[in-house]
Formats: sequence, C-alpha cells, structure tokens
Amino acid sequence: MDTQLLIRIGRMTPPRWLTLSADVAAAKRLAASGMIEVTLEVQGKAKRLALEVAHVDAITSEGASAIASEKSCSRKKAALPTP
Repeated sequence: MDTQLLIRIGRMTPPRWLTLSADVAAAKRLAASGMIEVTLEVQGKAKRLALEVAHVDAITSEGASAIASEKSCSRKKAALPTP
C-alpha cells in the first residue's frame, strides 16, 4: 500500500496534501524510510476533533528510484504472455 501511495504522490501536482488517516499513516512510514519529506500538521481546535494532515514537501531520490522500479516491474508484468 505504501508503494501505491508513493506512486500516487508522484502523480500529484504541488501542493501535495494528504488528509485521509490511512494516507497520513502511510506517509509517516514513507518519511521514516527516507522515501519522502513530509510536514505534519494538526487541524482543528478541539483535541477530540483534531485532524492530522500531511504536506509532502519532496520525493527523495530513494523514493523516485522506488517509483521507477515499480513502474518497470509493472511494464514487465504487462508484457508477459498469459497462458
């Protein structure tokens, strides 16, 4: 799932904001693994209603390499003949 998000982020035009909690969690994992640079923000005044959002500042060279590798694998799979 994190790879799918990374590819989706690569297709997004700046500013890249992620608001879904699953996307924010995946962005944190991608940032921890060095694939993206991200700024996290908490929106909302009441602690109970606070929403954490992520702003993707940049895709690192490791992230760009992972995207290229995934695209290459997808092309190879698509080119394989079906039995």
